[in-house]
Amino acid sequence: MPSHKDNLKKRAELEGLLRSLRSACAKTRGFKGASIVFGEGPAPCGLMIIGEAPGRVETRLARPFVGRAGRFLISVLKEVFEREREDFYITNVVKVWPTVETKRLKTRKPTKEEEGFFLPYLLKEIRIVEPQVVLAVGKTAFSNLAPDEDFTPGSWVSAGGRLIMPVYHPAYLLRRQKYLEENTRELKAALRKVKARLTAG
Repeated sequence: MPSHKDNLKKRAELEGLLRSLRSACAKTRGFKGASIVFGEGPAPCGLMIIGEAPGRVETRLARPFVGRAGRFLISVLKEVFEREREDFYITNVVKVWPTVETKRLKTRKPTKEEEGFFLPYLLKEIRIVEPQVVLAVGKTAFSNLAPDEDFTPGSWVSAGGRLIMPVYHPAYLLRRQKYLEENTRELKAALRKVKARLTAG
């Protein structure tokens, strides 16, 4: 068990990383004035959940995975792990909402340039949190963590010295309502593998 002093040290490191990110965004075209949605949760943490990018609700509340898809994922995590949201460290590869400039703003997939800008900060975030397992939620998260591996949800991958479990993004699952029950069973099966690995140490 990490000491209280270690926890405080890691919290200070994460706060320093956020300050550094804010400074970099303020100097970078396209990110000036953007609302940053940083990771949240305990550090160190056995399970780190990494998604693609925040959306409208996440940006408004400045918290990751609090929109419809995020709430769905958290509900499944709570069911499998019998733990609360606060027991997991949750973040995204890209820390700002990627949008299409329409009247109400629409969400789009992050560009490779946006992913590349934020990736060094994510890698530092992972180093600070020291997870035993990383849950890569969706192809964007997975391809940034394991660029040389195939995205095969539910199958373990080791990359960058970390054990990674890829799963489909909940937004994708919710769009395919016809297959939601089956896909949710597969998600739970993948999460049970994670739980078993964390329990085994």
